[in-house]
Amino acid sequence: MFPGQDDREIVQRVIYKHLFSVLPFLLVAFLIFFIGLFLVYAGAADIITLPQSTIKGLAADSFKPPYALIGVFLVGIAVFLWLASMYVWRQNQMILTDENVVDVDQRGVFQKQISTLRLSRVQDISVQVKGPMQTIFHYGTISIQTAGEKDLFEFDYVPDPYEVKAYMVDLFEKFVEKKPAEGDGLKQRALNSNETDEE
Repeated sequence: MFPGQDDREIVQRVIYKHLFSVLPFLLVAFLIFFIGLFLVYAGAADIITLPQSTIKGLAADSFKPPYALIGVFLVGIAVFLWLASMYVWRQNQMILTDENVVDVDQRGVFQKQISTLRLSRVQDISVQVKGPMQTIFHYGTISIQTAGEKDLFEFDYVPDPYEVKAYMVDLFEKFVEKKPAEGDGLKQRALNSNETDEE
């Protein structure tokens, strides 16, 4: 279920972004986590020492920074960052129903935007895969050209974008069969496309 879903509307598929969308945050979280663990160990084993010197008559070795406490704090930050990244990743969804395409865009932990596109407004679907990373790890951007006020719907970091596009085209064809009056534009575009292919 998603906000605004009609009681008769059936969700056909939920697509989550590729993990590469949050990979930088996960890498930073792991780095902070291991630094924190090292500081906890260093504090417990007392393996980090300050050089002996005097500052205003006070020996520097008489003060030892609380490495273990700092390490625990960093581990806590890392765990929070990891959980927040996974939450944002899981909440970013492209939901395909039998009537709409829904873009759930989670922008940070506390900000969410939901956009709904009626299937009858779809004019064109395109897939863009850029660079070696997207090619090797099979993700890309799906763009949907519409007839409404918002000219373009874009979904980035879509896993297996060509397969998703094929699924969406099939979904649109079923929508036209279900609601031919509303989908006349889609049907006409499909007929024109078939005529072009035959030529």
